[in-house]
Amino acid sequence: QTIAAGIYDKIPGDGREYCVAVPDAVSVRAEDGRYVNNCNISAFISNLPTPPGVTKVLDTKHFSTRDSSGSTSQAANVAEAIEMGATAMLVDEDISAANFMARDGRMRALVMDESITPLLYRVNGLYNTLGISSVVVVGGVGDWLDIPHNVILLDKYVASDAIKKAQSISYQFSHGHVQYGGKGVVHRLEWKKSGNPIPRRPADVFSQRYARDIFISIMDGGHALSLHEENDDESEMDCAMDDDDVGCIEASRLEQLLGRKQLFGCGLCALWILQVGTKDGSLGLPGLLNKLDSVLDNGGLMRVLNEVNSSANGPLLESNKWKNIVEEVGFVHRPRKYEVGQALTRMYGIQMEEIPMEEDDTEAEAAREAERKRQKLLQIWENRRNKN
Repeated sequence: QTIAAGIYDKIPGDGREYCVAVPDAVSVRAEDGRYVNNCNISAFISNLPTPPGVTKVLDTKHFSTRDSSGSTSQAANVAEAIEMGATAMLVDEDISAANFMARDGRMRALVMDESITPLLYRVNGLYNTLGISSVVVVGGVGDWLDIPHNVILLDKYVASDAIKKAQSISYQFSHGHVQYGGKGVVHRLEWKKSGNPIPRRPADVFSQRYARDIFISIMDGGHALSLHEENDDESEMDCAMDDDDVGCIEASRLEQLLGRKQLFGCGLCALWILQVGTKDGSLGLPGLLNKLDSVLDNGGLMRVLNEVNSSANGPLLESNKWKNIVEEVGFVHRPRKYEVGQALTRMYGIQMEEIPMEEDDTEAEAAREAERKRQKLLQIWENRRNKN
């Protein structure tokens, strides 16, 4: 938690001022029941089983669900952290899905056709290919000692460098010897382009629902919020996440959110993206969040409020939206773009549409060339065997 809070400056004497994290570090955890729409989790989840009688195969490259499991929600959280431009992921074993984090050799032997490729197998590929670091807090699964560049051991509140000991322990076991389904050494799989997030944005048909006269309400004791019309009876809304709760955002498990005032700011910024940002159809979610950051840098939350308030009559200070802020939270804290993106993608009912992109044939051509070389080599060996 201290590392996660290290994205913000601290006053001297706070006790955490010497624990600093890069400003774009994002906490990633499991969120059972999370709403997910059109998210590529295929790098971690594939071949999901279907109920008896269902013939349609679940497409994990365009995964959607109203009620995700621990593993699928954490896979979506990783994919979205990548999508939003995070350069570091913070993962705590205690609040993660066990089957998403790691699988030992016994389970690999028992369940051969497993649909989950654990995060353990992917973190090196993420770093080598995308430059994304991972800080993982573990205490129960020693397989993680096979992969790190650095190990910090915390013993009775005293931190020490344990990388050499970890490497020695790893060498004594099966490090570097176990293969994973022919894809490479089990804990160091390459990150392929097919696992990258798909370019997507809020669909116009959904954004139009929030075109004007939208209010923001803090729900569930400050752990959720709702974007709704003024005449909705907010006292009846508890964000139960059923079909009537479109516009509700469950935020109780956003680890780096700083309370009600920043949560309200996330709702205000999400509304700005739906009302203003999506007017440019070429911008995907990362572009929309960067555009929002630019607006906040140049005009602050007041400019965001002005732009989402443009349909109101009269001066801003007399508008209903200004009164909405004062009544709900008094004033608003600026959120990071990552918390805004997390709030937006968790909005119940949101529809994310894929943005058409030009095909990049480089990777496909490289795969075809590799296959041609493999076939040529097989032919050479076959000819030699025939001669003998």
